Amino acid sequence: MLLPLVVLAALAGAGWGLLVPGLVDRYAVEWPDGTPQPPWRAACPHCHADRAAWWRATPNCAGCGDRPRPGRLLTVPLSAAACGLVAYAIGPDPVLPAFLLLAGIAVPLALVDLRVLRLPDPLVGAAFLGGVVLLVVATAAAQSVTSLARAGAAGLACGASYLTLALLPRSQLGFGDVKLGAVLGLYLGWLGWPVVVTGVLLAPLVNLPLVVGLLIVRRAGRRTLVPYGPAMLAAAVAAVVVGAVR
Repeated sequence: MLLPLVVLAALAGAGWGLLVPGLVDRYAVEWPDGTPQPPWRAACPHCHADRAAWWRATPNCAGCGDRPRPGRLLTVPLSAAACGLVAYAIGPDPVLPAFLLLAGIAVPLALVDLRVLRLPDPLVGAAFLGGVVLLVVATAAAQSVTSLARAGAAGLACGASYLTLALLPRSQLGFGDVKLGAVLGLYLGWLGWPVVVTGVLLAPLVNLPLVVGLLIVRRAGRRTLVPYGPAMLAAAVAAVVVGAVR
């Protein structure tokens, strides 16, 4: 029964991956520190033609033919893999929709952060609000509030911990990372405190190859800020899988 579920989740993730480039294109907007938040992109940055709504976005701009990056060759398999892994780890459980939501939103969040060092509030907020609703539904189905209470406590603990780190002198963490940390704590807390600890401790280990890679391709230097969100998201998915294997 698990294999069909994993295949269906992967197919759903692949379908979602077709839409991700439009979503990344909308939210990957440069936002220099100390400046007001710019409006999210609604027009082509090259020819200024109006962009279609992200869920109706075609691969190319209707005005100049510009193709959003990254393209579907990356987003489709990445989304399929994320959703398939989560389905394998969670299995046929009432909480699976919540974790599929997290896996789906993790892909555009990571790609936006890689491009512009931002974790857009609309995406983080969707992961939080959707997660709360779906975890409450799962709680009602399981007729137990223990997991939900632990999820709330883990979200608060992770948010407070990341906030403390962000306030330290010369910290590389931003407040987007703090908000994302609280949201990830909410999800991982549902599965248990060992999963929360695994997700938090894996993040810097996952981030190390990313930093090395950016240094090699000269996209970062010793004092350059590097995105931490992708590592946090990848570590969270890995923690879910590791928790299932255990």
